[in-house]
Amino acid sequence: MEALILQSKMGFSLRPIDNRRMNNKASDIDFYDDSGNINSRVLYYRLFDAIAFVKQSYTRADEHDKIEERLKNSEYWQNTELIFHMNMSKHAFNPDPVEENHIGQELIYKIGEGIMIHLLDSAYALLYPSAMKKEEVEKILSIIEGDTEERERKKLHKFSMITNQFGFDLEYFEIKSFDIDIQKQYNDDFTAADKKIKAFLNEPKASGIVLLHGLYGSGKTTYIRHLINSTEKNFIYVPLNMVGALNEPDFLPFITQYRDSILIIEDCENLIQSRKSNGPSNALVNLLNMGDGLLGDALRLKIICTFNADLKEIDEALLRKGRMVVRYYFDKLKIEKSVLLQTEINRQPLLNEALTLADIYNAEENDLVGDAHKKSIGFKKN
Repeated sequence: MEALILQSKMGFSLRPIDNRRMNNKASDIDFYDDSGNINSRVLYYRLFDAIAFVKQSYTRADEHDKIEERLKNSEYWQNTELIFHMNMSKHAFNPDPVEENHIGQELIYKIGEGIMIHLLDSAYALLYPSAMKKEEVEKILSIIEGDTEERERKKLHKFSMITNQFGFDLEYFEIKSFDIDIQKQYNDDFTAADKKIKAFLNEPKASGIVLLHGLYGSGKTTYIRHLINSTEKNFIYVPLNMVGALNEPDFLPFITQYRDSILIIEDCENLIQSRKSNGPSNALVNLLNMGDGLLGDALRLKIICTFNADLKEIDEALLRKGRMVVRYYFDKLKIEKSVLLQTEINRQPLLNEALTLADIYNAEENDLVGDAHKKSIGFKKN
């Protein structure tokens, strides 16, 4: 009987909830909850004729294929049955609130006579009999959750790049741990800018644009690498060949999936230079809208742009107060700081002049840098 109920409901997966309820018979009236999802407790009662104890979480379920792999390697697999499985498109537009909530996958496992696991993306419910020992409950929870601390660690400092081979997507990359010393490797006036930038990036409801410009090799890219490692946010890199995609109609629906992320656009002179004669490009207009106004409020995107052009060449609309949160010019390191940094890394010959970080760390004589300091060489011309 239960299997028939499950099969009969599959046909309603793309219909409004009201239609689902209208088609439910009296005995099935509570089979779906208010969100249109299968009611785990009702299903458990029908399967096992008992009221379940429940452990649940909305955020701690591991990826479903990893959960199944752990089940396969456990003592439970021989008595495990997948009794419900539904995939739903995260991009489909339809009247069903389930799909509007961007639910991607729902699975229900029945284990033996008394255990049920209900998975709904990152949410789960473990239903089990009251007599089950705490140790066994914890064992099954470890199968469902996996190493949550490791997953949370990997979520931090996440770095990805936008691709568009078969529609917009993100390709993820590992970023090596990278430490810098703001006090030693940047001029004194950068300390205040650094604090303001980090406060802005960590504000969940904020949106706006950060402009980092200046000399080649002055530490712009290195600073961004530092931000990725020191800020608990998703960083999304927009390569130069994808800048024009900011104007494509599919881009905004795509980027709405990544609210409160940080977009990085390096060397973007061609995007943000003034076009007074022809008006701003559509890509620039989209960029400005994402960093300000109603769209900015909705997406909560933080946008970091780097460039080497003269500030006078930049479109004035980009510099408007309220839209531009921070602007900083990266110059050569002052003579005093330059000498101290060269001395610290054992650079020879020591030059008594203002230098960029690239000049200091990547001099032709860098073979003379002591072995103890080679690991600190990380500044490239940007």
